[in-house]
Amino acid sequence: MCFVFVGHSMKRLMLISCSGSKNPSLGLLPAIERYTGGVYSIIKKARREGYWQREIDILIVSAKYGLIAEDDLIEIYDQKMDKVRALELRGEVSQRLDDVLKRKNYSLIFMNMGSTYLMSIGDSFEVDRARRTGIIREAKGGIGKKLSQTKVWIKAQYMLG
Repeated sequence: MCFVFVGHSMKRLMLISCSGSKNPSLGLLPAIERYTGGVYSIIKKARREGYWQREIDILIVSAKYGLIAEDDLIEIYDQKMDKVRALELRGEVSQRLDDVLKRKNYSLIFMNMGSTYLMSIGDSFEVDRARRTGIIREAKGGIGKKLSQTKVWIKAQYMLG
């Protein structure tokens, strides 16, 4: 027997990296407004054009700040993520991510991060568990492919409601 839950809200998470391109405005801005790279442009367009699923949380792995939410206020900065920085952040970012994943109990997680950023979440037990249970979708390939997969995922989430 198959049950379909119509109108049931799924908790979804988008886990993405910060971007090298940033809004140069001085002062503090929400992270989602500070970063201006490709993934952020896709998210902003989806929101502007009305096909963003409001129940998607966004967490960002930042080279400067570690794990942050889209509405966390951040200043302009110029710090690149490299292997040394990823390893410095790994324990803290993995622990914070585990705390969020345990508390929120997401039904689906979409990740779009490069290999260096993935190193920063490498100690996350909850990410490993989510991979084993099949609730993580990871963007794969070069930047163009990853951006295309991000667009497709966002539109699919909107269609799912």
